[in-house]
Amino acid sequence: MTNTFIHFQDSKLEFINIYSYEDASLPEINSIKFSDIQNNLADSSNIFMMIPSQLFGFMKYENEKSYHGEVLKANVFMEIEDQLISDVSSLTFFYNSDFKLASWIESSLFEFIVKSLDGLDAEITMIPEHFLIHGLGDSIFIKDNSFILAFDNYSGFGGSLDILSDYLETTDASSFNKNDFLLFADATSAADHFLEDKKTERRDLADLHHKLLQHKNLSTWNLFQRELSFSFLKAKFKLNSLESSFIVASVLTILIAPLMINAVLSSSISSYQSNTMEIFRQLNPSFKRMVNPKAQIDDLTRDIPSYSRVSLDDLEVLSYIETLSDESIQSININFEDLVIKANVDNLSPVKLSLFEELIKSQSGNVNTSGLSKSSDGWYGNLIIYYDSK
Repeated sequence: MTNTFIHFQDSKLEFINIYSYEDASLPEINSIKFSDIQNNLADSSNIFMMIPSQLFGFMKYENEKSYHGEVLKANVFMEIEDQLISDVSSLTFFYNSDFKLASWIESSLFEFIVKSLDGLDAEITMIPEHFLIHGLGDSIFIKDNSFILAFDNYSGFGGSLDILSDYLETTDASSFNKNDFLLFADATSAADHFLEDKKTERRDLADLHHKLLQHKNLSTWNLFQRELSFSFLKAKFKLNSLESSFIVASVLTILIAPLMINAVLSSSISSYQSNTMEIFRQLNPSFKRMVNPKAQIDDLTRDIPSYSRVSLDDLEVLSYIETLSDESIQSININFEDLVIKANVDNLSPVKLSLFEELIKSQSGNVNTSGLSKSSDGWYGNLIIYYDSK
């Protein structure tokens, strides 16, 4: 298991120091740009992001009425509205019920830090940096060129050592005892800012890191809330580029397919309605509005003459028509009700007439040639055929 602590080098959030602990070993320390953080924490199991305390505002607040959410935020800010520099809407608000401590930070800064960690497959804890020395009363930790200050009410501050003396001079004596506080540092760093007889307890960041890991209520201090994102899922399931592309394509298909189906259905419905309107207009050019299609089409077709249907039996007449296929046949008229076929012929040779008669008789039909007259070129007139459709 690898525990990683991240400290910003200053409040500009450009560079960070990474302290990585493998079990109980000494830390491996790296200094990198904050923008490169994703490439340096892939093997971390637990990540502790220490946000500079000077980026926060703090206030001791007794939440006696157990307010929550925006109501709690509004009540806190109502008490200190004259002290706020930023617009309330631009601040992200937190409340720690254990410490009865309200805190806030610029939303743009907080979201910038959160997004840099959101794609990492690790347990992430994000806390103000001065929590490293909380619970010891008023205390200061000095390291290199920076300091961290924790007040007895659990609020805190930090920054460059260059501003420490001025900051202590402006601090309200009621909130910070300049003569009675704990100092954690190496003797050399402290000597430039405090009297030589000021007792200094030697500690380094590794000591504070290990102490923080042993704290039982660490999860209640955490300001980080993970939002489900594709970058996190990619890291969680160790997906390569091909697998990621396939998942993206699948998700897009699932999301887009219903939209495409709806579009096709809408187009079909519009086409159906348009064609229906066109049919109505053909039946009645003055037609304007369609309300009840079935009732309206019944009304429009009520006066149209009905036609008798041709039964399947009536279709047997086609065999007789096929028999009469000859160039001498000028026209054919069929009376389905009387079962009569009347063929008008011209220049029909006696041989073909005899052939027609034989073929029609073979199909259970009778031929009436009384309507024919003979000329030098053949028969002409009407050839009448009586057929039985049964």
